Amino acid sequence: MISSLNQFLGGELVRIISSALVIVVAIILNHLNVRYQTSPARAQAKRGQGRQQLVLIKNVIILSAVSFIVMIWATKIAGVAISLSAFAMALVLSTKELIMCITGYTMFAMSRPFNVGDHVALSGVQGLVVDVDLLNLTLSETNGSHQITGKTIILPNSVLLTAVITNHLGLGAFVVGTVRMAVPYAVNRQAFSDIAIATATQICEPWANDSQRHFQRLGSRALLEAPSNKVEVFWEPVDTKQHWVEIRFLVPVAQQEHVAQLIQNQIWEQYGEELAAVNKA
Repeated sequence: MISSLNQFLGGELVRIISSALVIVVAIILNHLNVRYQTSPARAQAKRGQGRQQLVLIKNVIILSAVSFIVMIWATKIAGVAISLSAFAMALVLSTKELIMCITGYTMFAMSRPFNVGDHVALSGVQGLVVDVDLLNLTLSETNGSHQITGKTIILPNSVLLTAVITNHLGLGAFVVGTVRMAVPYAVNRQAFSDIAIATATQICEPWANDSQRHFQRLGSRALLEAPSNKVEVFWEPVDTKQHWVEIRFLVPVAQQEHVAQLIQNQIWEQYGEELAAVNKA
């Protein structure tokens, strides 16, 4: 009858009985250990060491019993572990994007590379950060002048794990803007530099103090040297006929292109005739 029941249960009855026997034996051995270690003669002879041996032998008995039970159920445990591993793998594969999005949001929450209201560029797009939730990052797209185009860009938070993020802070923040112009060698370099500096300084005057304070705050926060709010002109030889002239100035993020065009146009208006005459010569 037992063999029939065991065959019907697929060997489970033998495992259950064996496990029960192991548990019973462990209980008996532990009881004997307690009686032996706490006997008056033993307790008086060993004193403080008796408690340590009692605990040590008890742990050995428990560990041995657990090991025997694991050995008895090893095949079943292995089957369950394989099933659980396959299920976990399938679960990870099917929810990979979801896990990456949540991980990306966790990284964002811990490191805060940007905040809502900052102007950022990542994954080939740029815009004003409108919202960041558990799964998505929402941007209001902007053009090269950082003007809002009216389009909304929704990116999964998984891009935060791999994308290079450029943070221009808010639209009221300042950056170092540049204008590059090709100028012939024959042009008077000092005269051209004076006109370029005077023109750019006049145009950037309304925000000169604000931009300097902005960079000083950033510098003190990151322990970096803040750039000067003075306009600078740099000359770089290109070939045997002309220089590249780079004009650097501080400008609000949203006005970079507008201010660059304005500086370039006014320089051409003031120095254009001489440049044209040099080119003709």
